[in-house]
Amino acid sequence: MNSLLFLNDPITVFFIAILSWPVYKCLAKVFFGEQYEKLGQVIKYVIQWDWTSAKQGKYWEDWDASLKFNVFIVMCIGWVIAVSELICRYKLG
Repeated sequence: MNSLLFLNDPITVFFIAILSWPVYKCLAKVFFGEQYEKLGQVIKYVIQWDWTSAKQGKYWEDWDASLKFNVFIVMCIGWVIAVSELICRYKLG
């Protein structure tokens, strides 16, 4: 059985990544609010060093924001990989 067929078809991965824009928007609304009101704060904490947040007494807010952002990114990448893999397996079979 072949595994990770999407690695052999980067064009499919590229197109799925582009066409998945509505999925990214939906996930962003779930993670950052309907109007992305928490996105600015999350990006600030992702960019800011952890020790700076700890000095300000906001370490756990930083940790939470960084975790949210990382999970969001992993879910977006996972979506692209999963859909690309399904399409590649369908084309092969």
